[in-house]
Amino acid sequence: MLIVSHGTGDWFVADVTTWPRPTDNGFVPEILEVEMYAEAARRVIGRRVSRVTHLDSLVVGEPSIVQGLEGKRITDVTRLGKVLTLHTSLLAVDLHFGMSGRIVVDGRSPIDELSYAASDDSRWIRFGLSFGKGFLYISDPRRFARVQPTRHGEGLGPDAMTISKQQFRECVTGRNAPIKAVLLDQSSVAGLGNMLVDEILWRADVDPHRKKLDAATVDLIHAKMRAVLPQLARRGGSHAGRLSVKLRVPGSACPRDGALLSRATVGGRTTFWCPKHQR
Repeated sequence: MLIVSHGTGDWFVADVTTWPRPTDNGFVPEILEVEMYAEAARRVIGRRVSRVTHLDSLVVGEPSIVQGLEGKRITDVTRLGKVLTLHTSLLAVDLHFGMSGRIVVDGRSPIDELSYAASDDSRWIRFGLSFGKGFLYISDPRRFARVQPTRHGEGLGPDAMTISKQQFRECVTGRNAPIKAVLLDQSSVAGLGNMLVDEILWRADVDPHRKKLDAATVDLIHAKMRAVLPQLARRGGSHAGRLSVKLRVPGSACPRDGALLSRATVGGRTTFWCPKHQR
């Protein structure tokens, strides 16, 4: 079990024993997984970086600046959407985990394996911080993670865990694009990924192709999102919805009404939905 904070004063227990194996379909870090990473990283607050141990040439942008973490004390760890930020008094660094990046702190990670990753191997450490006692590193066999000097949330919309109904209306209403694409757009709502968006729209009875939704439908999607995130966090992560990873294969039936699930590419991502109740 891992006790996790939303960053809003609310706490819940996440069951990390239920994370799927690498054969599961489509499971990559979304907002819930990155919040777990952030909570693990908060264990290093107050520690001084003795050495930056890895600066992978593809993963780490502006390595000469990131190297400046050496000698500095970690003062805070924050998260906006899928971006985790390590703060010091003079320098802050953003961590993006991509499809397969995991954070490991003092030899432990809140997530053992991801669908597009694999178990630990020292060859896959792409960025590392060593402290007087303990360490923090990113393990990523596919090198999709990114580490760079902070951009202070530039280009990101409000966080999906805390966005208000009014903010959500302003970000979503009037967009001439499929609602699935709008919700995946990190400049609209920060943190949602493929599995969470499919789950939210499935619960809201909304076809992922729909455009220019009325106010009542937008509010319903917001309400479902705010309910889904803490619920799935308690269950173990973005993969733990009713439209689960096990159903994300051709020929699966909707767990609500038994209709054959449809599959298509929407917003550039493989999308599953129920044509019977999602309209």
